[in-house]
Amino acid sequence: MTDKILIVDDEPDTVNLAKMILERDGYHVISAYNWDDAIKKAESEMPDFIYLDMVMPGKSGLEVCKILKAQPKTKKIPVVMFTALGRDVDKKLSKEAGADGHFLKPFEAEDLIAEIKKHLKFIRPEKFSNTLELDHERLKGRKILLEFDPVVPYERVVRDFVMECQVHEEVIVLLGNKASVVYQTLQKYDGLEFIALIPQPILTPILETNAGTPVNIICDNLTDLIFSMGFQATYKFIKHTLERLTTVLSTALFLLNPKAHPSNETYSIRSLFSDQITFGKDGLTINKLT
Repeated sequence: MTDKILIVDDEPDTVNLAKMILERDGYHVISAYNWDDAIKKAESEMPDFIYLDMVMPGKSGLEVCKILKAQPKTKKIPVVMFTALGRDVDKKLSKEAGADGHFLKPFEAEDLIAEIKKHLKFIRPEKFSNTLELDHERLKGRKILLEFDPVVPYERVVRDFVMECQVHEEVIVLLGNKASVVYQTLQKYDGLEFIALIPQPILTPILETNAGTPVNIICDNLTDLIFSMGFQATYKFIKHTLERLTTVLSTALFLLNPKAHPSNETYSIRSLFSDQITFGKDGLTINKLT
């Protein structure tokens, strides 16, 4: 999955030029031309980065920035003010609104791209853990139940987990099937080990090879496993896997679509996890962290 950039500007020529430059460099670009559309697309698209025009009809970019930084779903997205106003007072206003940077128009193509890379490089090492209000060291060893809504881009949460682990040069293992949206998202990332998700996945060799070093596991997903082998067998699989992973320095994400199961089954699975999060229409929510 390529990084998604939201460009907000009421001047179509500016948007089109920036979009052409960024798409040529491999980014996925979405655009908005007014404050209302900007907020809606930031919430629905969950971009990785936002260029936000400072002066627009209706609400200014400063007001929009304050709204985005106040909402749990969008507050972690880097927002850089996109403006021709370069006075010290303008930069101060951007900072006070919560913006992560202040970028001047007109711009050079390399500067436009460099600004994005600078901010993404800064947030990558801790992006997933910071969303959970942790640092990476406190993330290590946790076994987390990630409940997801399949109609929202939940795979982006998994991608952020993988990218953080990559920055820290840790082993990443995906238990799943190659038809899943998570596999399609992650398959281009270097160093990802894939193991088919079956009742008894062969984890021992990779755990023994990396004994004493962090191994990060993504189980994608428990819902598919329940449909293929039944709830009781899946419950036993989860319990056995959690017990197996307590003996190693392993962080794990177990994915579950709770809407696909009776409430008693979902409750039983939840009871196995001390750490539980949800990604739905309101973004990522912490249900329980020990």
